[in-house]
Amino acid sequence: MKSGIGSYAVRIGELKIGAIVVVNALGDVYDWRTGKQIAGMLNEEKTGLRSTLEYMRGSYAVIENKFTGNTTICTVFTNARFDKAQLCKIAGMAHDGYARSINPVHTSADGDSIYAVSIGSIEADQDLVGALAAEVVSEAITRAVINADGAYGYPAVHNLQP
Repeated sequence: MKSGIGSYAVRIGELKIGAIVVVNALGDVYDWRTGKQIAGMLNEEKTGLRSTLEYMRGSYAVIENKFTGNTTICTVFTNARFDKAQLCKIAGMAHDGYARSINPVHTSADGDSIYAVSIGSIEADQDLVGALAAEVVSEAITRAVINADGAYGYPAVHNLQP
C-alpha cells in the first residue's frame, strides 16, 4: 500500500530532536503507542490488512531475486553537539523506532537506514537523545503512513473501508 514522508520532533528546554522518514517498508506498520497494525499487506479483498509475517510463514522455500524496491530511510537530527561515534550510537538507538513500528524490519528486501546529524552546540546526554530519537522515528513513521495519499494504483490507509 502507499505510504510516504513523515516527520516529528520534540523539545525539552533548549534540546531539540527530530526525524524525517521516507517509508516504503516491506513489513507492516504498527502504531507504536497502541500496537495496532495501521498499514501493510492488504487482504485478498483489498479492503483491509493482513499480516505480512503470517503470509511469509506459509512457505520457508528460498525466494531468489526478491523485489528490493522497499526501504525506510530516515535522518535524525538534534541541536545537541555530538561527535561521529556518538551520532553512530544515536542512529543505532533510533533503529528501535523502526523495530517498534515495522514488522518484519531489516529484511534483505529493505534498505532500512538511519543517519544521525548534529546541527547545534548545546550539551545533552547521548543516551537521552538516542532514546528520544527512537520515539520521534516511530511517530514520524506513523505520520508518514497516516498522511499518505493513494497513488499508482496503491491505496493509502484512508482509502481502505472501515
